[in-house]
Amino acid sequence: MVCIHLKMAVGIVLAVLLYVISVVSSTHPKEQTVVGIIGQPVLLPCDRSTLATPNYPTKTRIYWQDLTPRVLHVFKDGNEEYVHQNSWYKNRTSINTDQLASGNLSLLLNPVNVRDNLLTCKVILIINDVDSQECQITVNVAASYQKPTLNFKDMTLVCTTHGGFPEHQVTWRTHNRTLERHEAVTKTTQDPVTGNYNISSRVNVTEGQNLTCSIYNPILNETQSNFIVIPTSKEENNFLKCFLAVVCPLVVLVAAVILCVRYPNLRKSWRKMIHCCPEPENTAQEAEIAELNPQQ
Repeated sequence: MVCIHLKMAVGIVLAVLLYVISVVSSTHPKEQTVVGIIGQPVLLPCDRSTLATPNYPTKTRIYWQDLTPRVLHVFKDGNEEYVHQNSWYKNRTSINTDQLASGNLSLLLNPVNVRDNLLTCKVILIINDVDSQECQITVNVAASYQKPTLNFKDMTLVCTTHGGFPEHQVTWRTHNRTLERHEAVTKTTQDPVTGNYNISSRVNVTEGQNLTCSIYNPILNETQSNFIVIPTSKEENNFLKCFLAVVCPLVVLVAAVILCVRYPNLRKSWRKMIHCCPEPENTAQEAEIAELNPQQ
């Protein structure tokens, strides 16, 4: 009996929990975050159970609006309505009206603008004058930084990159350590038209030093970097050339002497190689004269 009552109690508790979860999920909209690339379309997804009712699509209204609230898009009584649409979203939003009845309330925003960053869109569904918030979507706007370019002049190295969003710091690394921020002079500007960031960073360097300049985009989890080895001065290069020109022949000569002393047979071989050259032309002529005058 005790086991039976215990099982019944567990069953009742589970039923209550499922009911609470269903109530909470119905009253709290689905919250999602999407990444929108500047200049490209982004889908703000929203799905729910079917909208098919005896009165659909009449007495059915759907509002997509931000937190201001500004209206992004409106669907009312079977038609899209643009009277209440905010001018900022004009000609940039669209929905698939054929899929609304099946519960697809997704909105396409195209193209994404830098001002759309952190846009939070709420999807409000009203059926028979009863409203509910179905979804809440936040847009994180991003754009890839270009691979940095490095310019070296007068013991100063400048790293530049452009076209990225959001703003982020350039990182310098040399040998086995990362430079501190105060070791670099960095300037960031924002394009007034696109809103993308352009970054220029400058550091002082020494000859023979190797450095890597990197820029990280936290939204895209993307790193762009470039690497350089600072060249040595011309005087040092000339000295090195002269040094090698003098030392290399001496090394070869010393090596030859050591080989001849240590390996006598090798020395004989070299002598044969030296004397194996063809006889000069005047020697051949003298031999012919000797044959013609044997008695002389």
